[in-house]
Amino acid sequence: MTYDPLFQMTPQIIKYLGKIEAAKEIVDTLTLPLSLEKEFRQEASFKMAHYSTKIEGNRLTLKQTKELLTGKDIIARQIDKLEVRNYYHCLEWIYRMCHSRVPFSEQWIKVIHGLIQKDIVEGKLRGQYREAQNAIYDSQTNKAVYFPPESKDVHLLMKSLVKWLNQKNDTHPILKAGIAHYQLVSIHPFMDGNGRTARALATFLLYREKYDLKQLYSLENYYSEDLKGYYAALHECQGLHYYENSSPNITRWLDYFSKGVAIVFEEIKEKTLLAIQKYSFPENKANIKLLQSITPRQRKVLTYFSHHPQVRTKNISSLFHIKDRTARDLLTKWIQEGFIKRQGQGKKDSYYVLSETYWHLIDKNVE
Repeated sequence: MTYDPLFQMTPQIIKYLGKIEAAKEIVDTLTLPLSLEKEFRQEASFKMAHYSTKIEGNRLTLKQTKELLTGKDIIARQIDKLEVRNYYHCLEWIYRMCHSRVPFSEQWIKVIHGLIQKDIVEGKLRGQYREAQNAIYDSQTNKAVYFPPESKDVHLLMKSLVKWLNQKNDTHPILKAGIAHYQLVSIHPFMDGNGRTARALATFLLYREKYDLKQLYSLENYYSEDLKGYYAALHECQGLHYYENSSPNITRWLDYFSKGVAIVFEEIKEKTLLAIQKYSFPENKANIKLLQSITPRQRKVLTYFSHHPQVRTKNISSLFHIKDRTARDLLTKWIQEGFIKRQGQGKKDSYYVLSETYWHLIDKNVE
């Protein structure tokens, strides 16, 4: 079995990806006060744990979720508390592992499921592919709305998905995460917990590809607040039986997924800008003005400098998919504008560093 997702790059999807990139460049470049960034990150984690479990019927409120995860006793069903705690602990694992250079594997998906289902199910029902048939039911009518593939096909289907995810191709990281989300819920490899696992997997893949946005966002509340739209986008692609159309066109789902990411990323961008303007010193407000004056390409280079102390012509060529000659012309222009400075002698030994004027716009923790 070879997995090759079928979809079209529609003008709408391209538009959403553009918005995502623009928001990402700004948020990655801005520096929040550490205490505020920690507060925003924790708030995002609370929302992810709350809304992802709420989608599956968890009864805790967001307020109860926050209280539970900060060590307070709450009166609630044990299953609800376990689901929320487990999802939160799974997110902590994702934060630790997302930057690992170990190749992605099926085992990582099984670990995510095992964390999500800890103390809820045991044995082969936790972190292991199912050995029986399951189905997805409408929570209101109790009627089956989707029948996944038979258990005998799950191993090969999951192997094919992971193989595709590890391939180097031109698929945008946002779409890759959306495809992984869709395909996992379509295969439904576990007896229970597939929805939570799919959403956590998408988060893991986004973080792994540096679309973490400082870990300040939650896609889960976007789905929870538009549950009809979320399930409609999935089911319209899936149909009723997996085998009726095992290679569906999933453009409809990717449109929904990329739209959600764009909306959430833009919300975080505005929240971050507002926070800096509200809590920062006058010199930091000047930094925002300086940031707004530079081009999208320069913003992308700022992000590059946040992870690397210097840049060379070949790095610019690779970053923007341009020829070396064009990259050199661009670098010369930036030197004249005072954006960067040239260091070293000769073509082979020369490299470029960010000028002092712009250096304080990025995180100082370079590799």
